[in-house]
Amino acid sequence: MITLPLSHTFSPGKFISACSIKLSAVLKRFGDQQDENYWLTNRSGNLSFRIQLHQLPSGKWTAGILTRSGTFHGNHRFGSLNSPSEQFRTRSQARRFALKLANQMATLRYAYQ
Repeated sequence: MITLPLSHTFSPGKFISACSIKLSAVLKRFGDQQDENYWLTNRSGNLSFRIQLHQLPSGKWTAGILTRSGTFHGNHRFGSLNSPSEQFRTRSQARRFALKLANQMATLRYAYQ
């Protein structure tokens, strides 16, 4: 039987903690991009909303909402709602704003249209 000496600084708990922090950062990054491809549908199923994020030449971010009306693929009509006056310093601020707005539109304003 061969035993390998471990250094005194190695700790399984610290190693697992560091791995879980890295894993959560990677999952969060992929989760952000998944939100941009996800359609929020209203209760009647006729209107859907998806967020769009754009980076401006100044480095700031702006958010928009892509709308889809219709109940099946051949029946869809697309439009967009964006307010270029709203500018955000970071991508995550723009994403949060757009998700909140799209969710309000799907659940409150256009819930039964």
